[in-house]
This record gives sequence, structure tokens and C-alpha cells, in this order.
Amino acid sequence: MAMDATLQIRIDSAVKEQVEALYRNLGTSFAEAVRMFAQQSLQEGGMPFRPSLRAWDDMSEAEISEKLSRSSENIAAGRISAQCDMDAQVKELLQSRAAKI
Repeated sequence: MAMDATLQIRIDSAVKEQVEALYRNLGTSFAEAVRMFAQQSLQEGGMPFRPSLRAWDDMSEAEISEKLSRSSENIAAGRISAQCDMDAQVKELLQSRAAKI
């Protein structure tokens, strides 16, 4: 998939620094995380997570276990994919749509 478009967003500089450090420690970049968010949004047909105001520290052990269990179920059901798998799926979908035109 060609990356031929630019996205610009405005965020607080302190938040930007923290997020960049977070993703750098995870071995990726903020830009790659945004691309992953976009791809997963397409796959999910909406936001790839449920917005919540609750922090992990505010949750009970049972609530955290339930969230992790749900994530494991999503992985097993194929609702969460690796970036390379998502890229291939999107490419296939776009080719399929182009063939219909």
C-alpha cells in the first residue's frame, strides 16, 4: 500500500513527547501507531477500542482480568491482526473494489 497522503494533527507538546517515548520503548513510532489505528479502524468499522475514562489503576483485578480475557478472545477470533496481515487485507479489499469499477 502506497503511503502518499499526509496527516497533520495538533496535540499538546508534553503529550507528544510522552507518546513518542512510549512508542519508541515499544520499538515503533507514534506515526506507525497512528497508521495502525487507522488500519484497525477500517477492520473494525469504527474505533478499534471502547473509549473509557477509567485508568488501569482504578480497576479491580477482576475487571482487568475480564479486559485481558476479552482481548485474548479478540485475538483468537481474528478480530485483531498483525500490521502486515492488515495491510494485506486492505490491499486485497482495495483491489477487489477496483476490479468492480
